[in-house]
Amino acid sequence: MKMEYNYPKLILERCKELKHIEGQVLEAVLINVVEPEYNVLYLKFTNGWFQVSGEIGSEFISISKIDEDPIIGATSNSSWVGEYEPYNIFINKKVISARHIGEAWNGHGFEISFENMPNQTLLVQSIYTGTEPKDFGDCIRLGIGQYSYEAKKI
Repeated sequence: MKMEYNYPKLILERCKELKHIEGQVLEAVLINVVEPEYNVLYLKFTNGWFQVSGEIGSEFISISKIDEDPIIGATSNSSWVGEYEPYNIFINKKVISARHIGEAWNGHGFEISFENMPNQTLLVQSIYTGTEPKDFGDCIRLGIGQYSYEAKKI
């Protein structure tokens, strides 16, 4: 059941750091897993570490700058922080655009574009995207956008 929140205001407040990653170089990517879900994405840029996580049961995504480096390794019996290898293709690349996609309760998240990578983007979204896996109510979705913009003659 949807609760009544001022989602546009909350998203503006909790995503104001998004603009601070534009022009920065991605240096590292870590993920916090709470078995079996992706819970927090950590992105290290030249201007520091940022965490991306779900808000209000992952109805939308937030981004915030953090002061301390995430600690790699097990955090409990069912939780750990480690590398997220699919995103290694973006390491040492400069962010040229970071923008919102979707909306609360409908796949809110971010798409990050990198210099000299017109065919791929880093995607992170809330779990609520119209359909969501059963029993996955408090996590994030990670993806890589694969784009085509050139038609080939058949």
